[in-house]
Amino acid sequence: MSEQTIVVCLNEIERTDQMLAVIKTLGNKMACHFVGLYVIPAVEVYPNAGMATSAQIYAGRQKHYLDHAKEVKTKFEKLLASEGLHGEWRKIKSVGTVIAEEVVQNGMVADLVVVPQSRRDDGEDLGPEFAEQVVMESGRPVLIIPSYGEFSDFGKSILVAWNGTREAARAVFDARQIMASAAKVNVSWLDADKESLGMDLPGAELGVVLARHNVDVVVEAIPTGGLAAGEALLSHAADIGADMLVMGAYGHSRLREFVFGGATRTILGSMTIPVLMSH
Repeated sequence: MSEQTIVVCLNEIERTDQMLAVIKTLGNKMACHFVGLYVIPAVEVYPNAGMATSAQIYAGRQKHYLDHAKEVKTKFEKLLASEGLHGEWRKIKSVGTVIAEEVVQNGMVADLVVVPQSRRDDGEDLGPEFAEQVVMESGRPVLIIPSYGEFSDFGKSILVAWNGTREAARAVFDARQIMASAAKVNVSWLDADKESLGMDLPGAELGVVLARHNVDVVVEAIPTGGLAAGEALLSHAADIGADMLVMGAYGHSRLREFVFGGATRTILGSMTIPVLMSH
């Protein structure tokens, strides 16, 4: 049986249990080989700190990461053993200070990358645009887990944000393995202009293709009702009881500054359910 290689970033120690629950859920849906990734970044030392102080800072930060890595490794390997899952622990000592760069490099050779949602108060130096960087630079589908909530069982009711673009198409078919076990998949097109599209039901062709993969799919055109697109998606997800969102990520980078479309930016900042994004 073929296995999906899934890289899971485990740097946020306070969210270890949440991320391990995600691993268990994915492992129950499909055959996987999990890579538990923990990155020890280089320590940024300032010249005016003095040699003795710099050495103390370096030693303190290294101990901090090594202690955390040991704790997370134990939990990760215990989960694999108890659930009969396949995987490996991968601790990387980076030469750079940006953890996302190592996640991107490891994610490039995976079927899926799982990361925590970016947050400005994170205590593990992931940075305020960590997930955004992984989405934009890895070239792989990225499953982003919201900062708050328990997600031990998701992917039963999936909302697909469809608009006929390249990014949306990539996201849909990147998520097909997860969709295969869903009880219901809603393909939703926001404010679809049926006349200009020349379609009575925009997205119907996608619905037919997914149905051939034995996906129980509902295709629908959804009015935003004056809401911004991202807000409308989150509202509709709540209305239908969706526990996962699949969508394209729209944006570009300029000198490592990420510029996203409105809906993408809203979802990245305000997600309430796991979101699979492809760029």
